[in-house]
Amino acid sequence: MEWTFGAPMGTEVPLCRVDELDDGAMRHIEHIGYDLLLVKLDGRFHALDDACTVSWAMLSEGTIDRENGAVVCPQCKSGFDIETGQPKYGPAKFPLTVYETQVVGDEVIVNFTY
Repeated sequence: MEWTFGAPMGTEVPLCRVDELDDGAMRHIEHIGYDLLLVKLDGRFHALDDACTVSWAMLSEGTIDRENGAVVCPQCKSGFDIETGQPKYGPAKFPLTVYETQVVGDEVIVNFTY
């Protein structure tokens, strides 16, 4: 018998309704103990880990740097790319986990992998 492994299976989790988040806004969402950051920027939704990889501060309490497409930590001022989770500036060296999001009807859904 041969085993093959593909991408990890995810669970589709509804986060909010589309009209609940204004463009340029962020929201902290907790899902089974995971802190997620939901960002709506230029009409697109992005979901990432909410904790900074340097200070563990909640990025949802920080700001959005529209010019660089980054979310900025309120404590250490590291900027993380909203689409890739990679650090763009500041002391951060490690990326955030990014989760696939989609709009289904009027709901924002994240494909959450455990």
